[in-house]
Amino acid sequence: MRSKSQRFFSNRRADLRPRSTFSIPPTSLLWPTNRPPAAPSKGAAAVAWESDLGLGELAQHFSSDRRYLPFIRSLLAALPTDPQVIAWRQAVLADFVANPIMAEKIDTLLTRFVDLRQGNMLFGQRRKNLLLETSDRLAELELYVAIVQDLYAGLKDALLQSPALTKVRDDLAALLADENFQSLQAELPDLRAPLENIRSLTIGVNLDSQLQPASAVLLAINQQQIGESASLLDRLIGTRADDMEETGIAPLHLLPKNPDERPFSPLFQDLDRLMTQIAQPIARALTKYVRTSSAAVAGLEDELAFYGAAVKLMRRMGERGVTFCQPEIAPIDECATQIDGLVNINLALRSNEQHVANPVEFGAEGRIALLTGPNSGGKTTYLQSVGLVQAMFQAGLFIPAKAARLSPVDVILTHFPQLETRQQGRLAEEAIRLRALFSAATGHSLILLNETFSSTSSGEALYLAQDILCGLRVIGVRAIFATHLVELVGRIDEIEAAAAGDSRLFSLVAGVRLIGEAQAVPTYQITRGQPLGKSYAQEIARRHGISLEQILATRHNQ
Repeated sequence: MRSKSQRFFSNRRADLRPRSTFSIPPTSLLWPTNRPPAAPSKGAAAVAWESDLGLGELAQHFSSDRRYLPFIRSLLAALPTDPQVIAWRQAVLADFVANPIMAEKIDTLLTRFVDLRQGNMLFGQRRKNLLLETSDRLAELELYVAIVQDLYAGLKDALLQSPALTKVRDDLAALLADENFQSLQAELPDLRAPLENIRSLTIGVNLDSQLQPASAVLLAINQQQIGESASLLDRLIGTRADDMEETGIAPLHLLPKNPDERPFSPLFQDLDRLMTQIAQPIARALTKYVRTSSAAVAGLEDELAFYGAAVKLMRRMGERGVTFCQPEIAPIDECATQIDGLVNINLALRSNEQHVANPVEFGAEGRIALLTGPNSGGKTTYLQSVGLVQAMFQAGLFIPAKAARLSPVDVILTHFPQLETRQQGRLAEEAIRLRALFSAATGHSLILLNETFSSTSSGEALYLAQDILCGLRVIGVRAIFATHLVELVGRIDEIEAAAAGDSRLFSLVAGVRLIGEAQAVPTYQITRGQPLGKSYAQEIARRHGISLEQILATRHNQ
């Protein structure tokens, strides 16, 4: 006579019918076409900006969960130029910002997405035991159904405007309304029950005339542990009623760890076969569902984490008095950069002090800026601000500014000071890097130069810098050249006359104010104007009484 469990498995094999797969159509929250375009190969010059501008630090500020750090950094570094991609992402982020309750619900779901992904990774690692593998599949399917329900619950009451999130919500609603999906929800407890109810196996052993074990057979699958009933026979053979564990009178025989030794363990081979028979009907049902159902939903995890991290970052910055705006997208051929009140996001996240906001503008009146000013006056911070905000804009994020209108760039190229190598001095190293930079630059590029040629004499640096500026003008790039060579500003007309191009040059100055007799305090304000240069030095000299007029007056009085 068959046990209750054996009858259950037999009935399940008879009841299993082919089912439809349950999934939503793939929808990306990042790409309107659901897949990224082929990424162009990048040379060393095209990736140096990531370290020069502190992109890794920005990515770390985005998420405290390191699982998403590589993904977020890759999005910031990708620089997509398609306006439709940028607008697609801006719309999704706007929905996250406008619906904080939705964003919070999605954030709580992320840990379950992680479990779903890990279940996918683990599946297939235990092929030697179909029962365990089937249990993994069942857990994944249960988790998938729960995520579908909870993700829809988070989206259904939100006021959505983005095509991406609206489509995901509608697809989830259609899936939940599907009668086959509802049938699966109802079947899951029945599929789980037999695995949860297996508590023990009954084995029969035949003895020979000498009372030695001659053969053994599996008799039954039980839904209770052996030893739960404390009969006289149980106590005689060693059952402990306190913890329901069997204490046999012979050594316990374990399954050999080496699969090659298992042919010598027929009983354990039978156990493996029986467990496989138990799992097969459930495995057949689950494979049909799980292989095709969870991928589209699980694929949303990283993208949801990206937008959730952006909202949290904006909230943290808002608490420090920094406002964000959604940049207007200008055509790439316009080469426009117009930002009102830009804040360096990395600096703002590092410090609780009041943050200085600066304007940024590249257009017909000037696309190549010569930035001069005192050391530690904010020049490097300004360069980093401009580069990071460009990356944030093209990633589809809002930026730390009051208002902005930006054109995409095809690449960000930087030239920041580096230590000289053993093979060549610093000037030679700078020349090699600049050659690679010009090879990668186009009229749609953004180039940021920080104290280039500071390793050589002023005369040589001035000569070399003029050629560099002429080259930038010919290419037509947007560029900022932070330099101590204030003489370059006086030669702007000469440089523009030497090289034809659409990119005009203009002067930016990092401001300072004088306190007391001669203490210069940087304001970190970057404005259009002539370099401090001689006027600043003359004021210092005047306050110390060493200007030419003061020296001559002193001599005359003596």
